[in-house]
Amino acid sequence: MPPPARVRSILGYLLLALLGLGAGLAMAEIAIRIFVPPPPGDDLRGLHEARPDRPWLYGLRPGVEKRLAVSGQVRYAINADGFRGRLYRRPKPPATFRILVLGDSLAFGYGVAEDETFPALLESLLAGAVPGRTVEVLNLGVNGYNAYTEAALFDDVGVTFEPDLVLVAFCVNDLDDPTLHFDASTMLQVGAIPDEAFPDPATRRKAPQPPGLASRACGALRACRLLGSHLLRQAGPDNAAIGAALKVHEDPAPVELAWLRRQYDRIAARAASVGAKFAVVILPYADQLGARPSDRLQGHLRDLGQAAGWPTIDLLAAFRRAAATSSPLFMDFWHPTAAGHRVAAEEIRSQLECSGLIPAASGPCPDQ
Repeated sequence: MPPPARVRSILGYLLLALLGLGAGLAMAEIAIRIFVPPPPGDDLRGLHEARPDRPWLYGLRPGVEKRLAVSGQVRYAINADGFRGRLYRRPKPPATFRILVLGDSLAFGYGVAEDETFPALLESLLAGAVPGRTVEVLNLGVNGYNAYTEAALFDDVGVTFEPDLVLVAFCVNDLDDPTLHFDASTMLQVGAIPDEAFPDPATRRKAPQPPGLASRACGALRACRLLGSHLLRQAGPDNAAIGAALKVHEDPAPVELAWLRRQYDRIAARAASVGAKFAVVILPYADQLGARPSDRLQGHLRDLGQAAGWPTIDLLAAFRRAAATSSPLFMDFWHPTAAGHRVAAEEIRSQLECSGLIPAASGPCPDQ
């Protein structure tokens, strides 16, 4: 039995309304795409891509170039190999001494220009340091990485660059729950994360739910993204909760130190298999330059390196010396300014040259 005329009339009006709404949204989307320039972005989302097919879970998107609202006019350009900086030849050219830097956003150089990062500065500072050989310093830093993803990336990709020396940059947030950086910092849903990626698997948070159909559809529409970003700014992040989660690990638990040693031992062994040396660079954080600084974390890492047999390059003393005379060395709790990267590069060069980690070694470092 067909519906009454009144019902058919109401359904017709509803259909017309839906069609009108759809047409209006389509016109708004077209107008926004034509007349509203794309925003520079408030996060690192556009620099990254999930890689569920690789053990390192996600990485930088090859060929992308982006500026971010939160870091001013800094231009981030990712090369065809998926890293910041220029392309380096594979296989390695003859008469080349190649240093590979692994790390997170500190090594990547969040907030500073590419030529101001400590890997780029280190390459300039080491020019001519190894007689008869060109020194290259490759930056394989990826925002949000920890020792697990660094080890996985090196084993899968890093060894193909044929390094002579592998430096891994340690940051205190390497001991955090990695989902706070894998998902929150890069805004990616990286899927299943193995327990071994967690410094302490017993404390891992509940995995976030993958985005639904409506969320994915909104992500494809500029109008929806603009509205969503406005609402998120109104609501604001739960800074107290984030701050509590990203606590400082001045005294890591034994399970965390054991995890860190496993990851670094894995990198060291893989480096040795291709004839490369290995060392850990310990980057300080801003509070360690304050009124009541602590260096307990550095002590734990030095002890760990001594027990494991791999050298550590501690930058804290150099940062404290520079803090008295230099411009600000940190832009936030973790990330160095351009001045901080300069201090890091100069101290790394100094310790490399006196530690035997590069061929032009000049003898034991004064403080070792």
